[in-house]
Amino acid sequence: MLTMKKTMKAAILGTCLGLASMGAVAKDSYVMAGASPGGLWSLLGAGVDKAMRASYPNATVTYQTSGGGFANAAQISSKKVDFGLMHDAEAKIAAQGADPYKSPITNLRAMAVMYNFAAFQPMVTKDFADKYGISSYEDLKAKKAPVRLILNKRGNIAHNQAVEVLAAYGISLKDIESWGGSIQYSGSKGSVELMKNRQGDMVMNNIFVGHSSIREVLNSMPMVMMPVSQAVRDKVSSAMGTGQMVIPGKAYDILSGDHPTLALTAMLVINADTSDDEVYKITKALIANVGEIQGVHKAMRALNPEMMVKQNAIPFHPGAVKAYKEAGLM
Repeated sequence: MLTMKKTMKAAILGTCLGLASMGAVAKDSYVMAGASPGGLWSLLGAGVDKAMRASYPNATVTYQTSGGGFANAAQISSKKVDFGLMHDAEAKIAAQGADPYKSPITNLRAMAVMYNFAAFQPMVTKDFADKYGISSYEDLKAKKAPVRLILNKRGNIAHNQAVEVLAAYGISLKDIESWGGSIQYSGSKGSVELMKNRQGDMVMNNIFVGHSSIREVLNSMPMVMMPVSQAVRDKVSSAMGTGQMVIPGKAYDILSGDHPTLALTAMLVINADTSDDEVYKITKALIANVGEIQGVHKAMRALNPEMMVKQNAIPFHPGAVKAYKEAGLM
């Protein structure tokens, strides 16, 4: 009888341990590739870590700095990291094998969108717009205005989007230079200084609505927001795999109403070979604990589980699809 009781207790204990293991992830330590230290992506790394630990107390996510989304594609593809952040357009470029890649990277799968509201916000100084009678890209092209244009640095996907928009209007960077204009390349902070020092007439960048860098420029001089037509938005969205959004008219005094524009989406991308069960459990933790990610920055308050599925640049991992379907999000 005693032996039977011990056997039953052992069986019950084994069952409990089995159930417990089903609720755990396969390993305790994950590496997530991001970008430079100190930016929003590093905060997202901290948020993902908190979300994971909320469901799996023994699991940790370590943020690894990198050159950004383009570099992360190779890291994820070669399994040097467990997953990483990429913009939708970067993921599509990688899948196509377009520049800067030598061949297609076909084993990238989406896991969760982190934000889809990095708005394309091209602005020209009012002085320049008034001097040359410019209120659209069509005007810029027709009048061949010698604009001193500031773009984000090469290798930043915001640079690609600006070039794509210009191309959709039939304008190349060489055209601008032939008109007597110039092209300068700078990150968001550098762009602010160039504009404030009156070294630029127009700036094209993707950044959150109301970002401090935009406010700083608007507080320094009168500006005009350049509209992007629906036809061009659709063309660029299709080519780059990016989304669209509307900047509320109340966001800036320079807007007379809501302003439709393009947007970049940042998402967590994982290797296609990662097991369905593992990706399912990670995704489920992100859905259940989205508040941990929302809390890393005020801009992230807009994130919700519904947003996590809003991308079409690359396929979602089957494990993520299972989690989203279970949550009624797909």
